[in-house]
Amino acid sequence: MLNRITLRLKITILTVVSLTVMCGCLTVISIYNTNVFYEPITYIADKQPIDVSKIENIEPPNTAGINEIEIIDGIFLGSREKFRTQSIISAIIIITLGAIISYFIAGQTLKPLNTLTNKIEEIDENNLNIQIMPNSNGGEVARLTKSFNNMLEKLNKAFQSKKLFASNAAHELKTPLANILTNIEVMQMDDTPSIVDYEEIINITKENVEQLTVLVHDLLRFNSDLNDGLCEKIKTKELFNKIISDLSKDIKEKNISVTIDGNIEIFGEKTLLERAFFNIVLNAVKYNKENGEIKITAIKESITIEDNGIGIPAESISQIFDPFYCVDKSRSRKLGGNGLGLSIAKQIFDKHNMTISILSEENTGAKIFIKNIS
Repeated sequence: MLNRITLRLKITILTVVSLTVMCGCLTVISIYNTNVFYEPITYIADKQPIDVSKIENIEPPNTAGINEIEIIDGIFLGSREKFRTQSIISAIIIITLGAIISYFIAGQTLKPLNTLTNKIEEIDENNLNIQIMPNSNGGEVARLTKSFNNMLEKLNKAFQSKKLFASNAAHELKTPLANILTNIEVMQMDDTPSIVDYEEIINITKENVEQLTVLVHDLLRFNSDLNDGLCEKIKTKELFNKIISDLSKDIKEKNISVTIDGNIEIFGEKTLLERAFFNIVLNAVKYNKENGEIKITAIKESITIEDNGIGIPAESISQIFDPFYCVDKSRSRKLGGNGLGLSIAKQIFDKHNMTISILSEENTGAKIFIKNIS
């Protein structure tokens, strides 16, 4: 029931309760003081008789058979009762006026908040890019408006990022599927396809299916919660030796020399960290030159992976960790890349409280720094 009451009414109720308590306490104290500090006239009259006729504005009642002290004492008691009644009535009037004034002031105070609420209700997924103008008077509502605008901006970026991600994912999935379908249709146009034709179609289909498999696996990895197993201490020497061994075929094809210097311990989920470093080393191999070099250095809390390959243009550095971003899409597709490798690596490093940065120029290679900031 209380949850359905408006904030304005809640403030008014709290104010009325506070006024009631304060006025009640003040009334009780006033009546108590009257009873305690204003003694009945009887005691005074016992010491010094008082002439009733000298009391102004009082017309004594029929005094037949009643002495002066009894008359004055009765007047005192009547005044005390009248004081109590007037005190209670005054308290009720003050509480009523306080409730009305509080309701009005609460309405005026909450007016900017109601205006903000109405504007917020007009926002949906189609107009996340709008900004609400803060109240010119400043204060809490202006701060709330600024905070809401910041949240709205972040939400819009995330929403646009998700839309772009979905669009890119659909495009990447569509390309190999279109290749498979095209080749099948070409073969169907030939009434008597040869065995060589079948073999060619099978090989093309196999390559595209493998590309799809890798892409789907990366998409699942990118959208997973990255919680594969327990954390443990990992020796970087062993980690990179395994990665180099897995990539030995590609390394030999390009005749790339690989050196590993240093050996430190890192703490984290082994499967995830292997995946992250594998993606980085794979890029160093994939985008390297013939007879190139890869240097892996692990010292203190820092790991550096350097190559002398084709490098990354300066204008692309800021986007290199974005999902599906490729410096050259046609080259990446030719080399089997889909633009998710570095994005997944960064996600994994973020989870392990590590930072990753790149220093590179076109045609001069790339140098990647991974630092543990925990």
